[in-house]
Amino acid sequence: MISNRPEKGLDLLGAMVSAAAGRASAHLPGTIRFAKCEQVQLNEGFSTPDVDLETWSVSADHQAIVVSVFATAPQDGGARTMAASGRFTFTTLTHKREYAA
Repeated sequence: MISNRPEKGLDLLGAMVSAAAGRASAHLPGTIRFAKCEQVQLNEGFSTPDVDLETWSVSADHQAIVVSVFATAPQDGGARTMAASGRFTFTTLTHKREYAA
């Protein structure tokens, strides 16, 4: 997967995970851990300074949260285009999970 990534894709992916972690930290008490990454799409030709990141909570309980992140970039004429998207799961650092997100 890394060998097929778009140029500068890891910077954009890192920014997306950081934005998702910020949303997760605001929702979950205590220390969180990154649990899963799924449905990630990085489109060619976009870098971190050129995009706006938007996060949305998909599902959450008191031990886990799933966050979708969308990166959009400006196009000619004032429109915006999807630069990247992904879904990330974060959980609390408890020994026993009672619920799943």
